[in-house]
Amino acid sequence: MNPIDRTNRTGMQKDRKKQGFTIMEMLIVVAIIAILVAVSIPIFNNSLHKAKVAADKANVRAYYAELQLEYMTTGEYRAGITDQILQGSVRRKITFTDGTTVAMQAGSYAVIRVASGYEITYICDKHDCELTLT
Repeated sequence: MNPIDRTNRTGMQKDRKKQGFTIMEMLIVVAIIAILVAVSIPIFNNSLHKAKVAADKANVRAYYAELQLEYMTTGEYRAGITDQILQGSVRRKITFTDGTTVAMQAGSYAVIRVASGYEITYICDKHDCELTLT
């Protein structure tokens, strides 16, 4: 028999095996990818939350520094800030002196007056982190 002859059944079976993957192989690959994605989503969300909290903390620290500098320079407290945390004093936006407004991404903060200037407390929404600056 001529090896190029396509009527040979064994030759045809060999040609079919070289064409691609079986459905079972594809299902196994899809299942492995699904498992990897299912494991990586919570890890990604946790990392994203930590990054948002870090950004919020940096903004709160900058705001605290601005308030303290203003108090040390003028000796007066900023209007609207009291010595108690009242209803409505917990905020999700920071407005700096230059007019820049920053929205908290993962929490909220409250500012009160103390003898040495200000105290800011930041609490994230998941209640897994807190920052107090005095």
